[in-house]
Amino acid sequence: MKNILLILIGLLYINNLSAQKYTDTYIKDANKVGLEWWDQVNNSKYEKAYTKFSKLIKDQTDANEWAKQMSILMNEVGDLKKRNIQNTYFKNSIEGFGDGFYVIIEYDVEYSKTRNHKENLILKQSDNFEWEILIWDYTFQGLKE
Repeated sequence: MKNILLILIGLLYINNLSAQKYTDTYIKDANKVGLEWWDQVNNSKYEKAYTKFSKLIKDQTDANEWAKQMSILMNEVGDLKKRNIQNTYFKNSIEGFGDGFYVIIEYDVEYSKTRNHKENLILKQSDNFEWEILIWDYTFQGLKE
């Protein structure tokens, strides 16, 4: 009986390690896509950045209008000085979006014209196993004088 219990505990432990390995891979891959996306935005490659959006965003947002709005926003915040990942975590569901593979990334960012700037991404893995931008947002307290 002890042997069966030890085998079950061992299998659970191995399964947990395997799940953690996949979670770490998901986070690493999504982080890469997120940083590439922000790089495209910061370098005015809006059309290319738009292609990384999920179908949900593309269905709700016109590519040309989004590019115009992003250009205005990026002129307002100024030049990127630095971006640091503050927190990244994996979730298997998000309220309102259902089950899936999601990675949430929080950035601390410094632009030339803003202060206390934060950016966030939620990426979702598509049916083709590619990470797509599902939600993006930013906050800053005000412009520098």
